[in-house]
Amino acid sequence: MNKFLVSAGLMMLMGLTGAVDAFAAEYRPAVAAHRGASGFLPEHTLEAKAMAYAMEPDYIEQDVVMTKDNHLVVMHDYTLDANTDVAKKFPNRARANGRYYAVDFTLEEIKSLIVTERFNPKTGKPAFEGRFPVNTGIDFRVPTLREELELVKGLNKSTGKNIGVYVEVKQPAFYKEEGKDIVAATIKMLDEYGYNSMEAKSILQIFDYEAVMSARSKGWKGELCMLVEIWDAPYHDKARHEWLLTPEGIAEVSKQATIFAPWFSHMAVPTADGKGYTINNVAELARKHGMKVHSWTHRVDKPLKGFKDSDAVLDCAFKELKLDGLFSDFAGNVVEYLKKNGLR
Repeated sequence: MNKFLVSAGLMMLMGLTGAVDAFAAEYRPAVAAHRGASGFLPEHTLEAKAMAYAMEPDYIEQDVVMTKDNHLVVMHDYTLDANTDVAKKFPNRARANGRYYAVDFTLEEIKSLIVTERFNPKTGKPAFEGRFPVNTGIDFRVPTLREELELVKGLNKSTGKNIGVYVEVKQPAFYKEEGKDIVAATIKMLDEYGYNSMEAKSILQIFDYEAVMSARSKGWKGELCMLVEIWDAPYHDKARHEWLLTPEGIAEVSKQATIFAPWFSHMAVPTADGKGYTINNVAELARKHGMKVHSWTHRVDKPLKGFKDSDAVLDCAFKELKLDGLFSDFAGNVVEYLKKNGLR
């Protein structure tokens, strides 16, 4: 055989191998601790955030709602009755629909509530069997956004790490009806803590399309994430979110957003029998328009529809969809998976 051809072939092979290694080195998907270490402790408590920090994710999530006296507190719902004892402490403060809204309570009143593992307010049954017990009597409390930012900043200083914040503004349209601009208030506080730039380890995420498209005009300069999910819920425009998954919607939101984050099943679509899935072109379109692609929510104890287990979800996330970021209730599990696969 011609020695020159053999040599050239080896050089080409080495070049391809180097290119593959370079690609692997460049691909470093982010892990976001969903509501903190919510697979182990009551969500959005400072205790859950401290545990999540020790798992070394890239980001820790904060869901932000607003109190009657305009304080920003960290809770997933803009109602209080699915993970606190509000119905016991303030039995006569529910609205006509029977729900207790954070905006109807002062910070002092909300701070008096005991936080517990998430449960169904009608039945009292836990949302996730096998997790931390409901109603243990442990003195978990609702943190303010300021307390959360201080915690992350403090841990970054004491550990030398740089774990970021991934802040979701909840229900801007609801708060607008209440006479409050929760988006502007959140941006103001993030700016105060040095999180308002593309260089900062911070992401602002919102489900509300209009709020995403107006965030820049309210002063947001950092990473901006459009969350997408098709469901029926108050203050959630289902038709708008269906449009957001079309080429036209993706192109339009990319004019402001830097991250596109659909529910996982909108990209890895379960088959009719629920035993498998098919990959569509949503992630591809988002990248075509210059956005990174994140998704949610990975859970070890409840794999997404179409997947047999947690690892199958992660294989799809990082080997097929090539996600730039993934939310998980079990952030440590994802970090370990990435280490095993050479992505950490």
